Amino acid sequence: MGAHDGVSDTVTGHRNTPEGLVRTLGPIAAGAFVVTNMIGSGIFTTPAFVRVATGSALGSLWVWVAAGMLSVCGALCYSELATHMPRSGGEYRFLTDGLGQAWGFLSGWTSFVVGFSAAVAASSLGVMAYLAPLFGGWDPDAPLIVGLGITQGAAAASGLVLVLTVVHCVGVRWSGSLQTVLATLVVASIGVMVVAGFSTGNGEWSGLLARTEPRSSWWVAFIQVTYAYAGWNAAAYIAGEVREPSKNLPKAILGGTLFVMVAYVMINALFFYALPEAEWEPTIAVGHLAAERLFGQTGSLAVSGLIALAMFGSVSAMMAVGPRIYFAMARDGVAPRFLAQLSSKGVVPTLAIAAQGGLAAILALTGAFEVLLIYIGSSLLLFNGLTVATLFVFRRRRRITGADGPDLFRTPLHPAPAVIFLVVTIAAWINGLIDAPLPTGAALGTMAVGGTIYILGARLGWFQNT
Repeated sequence: MGAHDGVSDTVTGHRNTPEGLVRTLGPIAAGAFVVTNMIGSGIFTTPAFVRVATGSALGSLWVWVAAGMLSVCGALCYSELATHMPRSGGEYRFLTDGLGQAWGFLSGWTSFVVGFSAAVAASSLGVMAYLAPLFGGWDPDAPLIVGLGITQGAAAASGLVLVLTVVHCVGVRWSGSLQTVLATLVVASIGVMVVAGFSTGNGEWSGLLARTEPRSSWWVAFIQVTYAYAGWNAAAYIAGEVREPSKNLPKAILGGTLFVMVAYVMINALFFYALPEAEWEPTIAVGHLAAERLFGQTGSLAVSGLIALAMFGSVSAMMAVGPRIYFAMARDGVAPRFLAQLSSKGVVPTLAIAAQGGLAAILALTGAFEVLLIYIGSSLLLFNGLTVATLFVFRRRRRITGADGPDLFRTPLHPAPAVIFLVVTIAAWINGLIDAPLPTGAALGTMAVGGTIYILGARLGWFQNT
């Protein structure tokens, strides 16, 4: 047998997967991808929008808890799917095997356009925006070259993307080690910020009970929050590189999701404690405003550094996990074959990583930092729901074929988590179309474009296995 047939690798000492990837990640490293992929730009940009939408601090906290519990339901279902098919690719793999190649392609297309490349670009711009106060009078909005329309911040963000592209091309061990270090730093820093913030006495506990007139619907706020929770399924994308996936994948997915949910509630509570009612406006830099109230100007600089670090970790995680989707698609013949190319030593999909990094770097150069919360959230929520639905398909197949094994993770209280996830997803979509038809409808438009590409590709012979 060759190196890609499941035999032990003499260099790493771990078994290879059929795709040629090497299982080197343990539960901590895999969980680090989950934590760093979730704790990024979302938690530091969406709280003010959610607070204004609901008109209530406690109402906002309930939205964050509800979205967290929905993510836990999804994490339980994904854990079973990932142990049933412990191969890289995430939703693309699950939907292709469960519902057909067309649905898998649409998932991969949406991930490439919305879920990863655009998100990487936006988050890298966010890193520069929060780093700017730490570098004296540096203005990231200043033009790099007059007439080209490229700002210094956009160029720096693009450079950051390219540097991380190189790092993740070196090898999965380097990638996993980087995410573990980043996750440790982010978790420790957030813990210090929350404890120190409440200890200053510079806020008001009454802020947790303050109420105003809501400016939007709770469902719109819910969809916005799902953007901040996006990433709870990150370990599923790298399932082909996790050791003992039946044990370690559920630990990474579920453990990481639960931890982040608690962290999000604490961070929001800190913001409500810090800012009086009159200062709650829909602004992205709510973290900086809260830090100024609690710690003063000097302390706000430290918090800006923390936020930049968290966003950096999120960018790094997305740079690593996204390309595993395109790699899987190329292996199946529904994406350019070169995306399936592996490095000779690091055993990572280098060209898939480079392709995503190149697109994200170009998007970052535009400098367009608009967090399209409803569009991104509704797009990702749609495919999360479709993926959870495949759990019923695979369970039925296993009953028919007798393929159930004792080492497979089984979703507790099934089918309750899957049903809850699907019902809430459908309700959020219906209400999103009613309250915010343009961004929610744009998610359907993205699917339509991907469907058109797939149909043309099938008819013109672009794909190998259609």
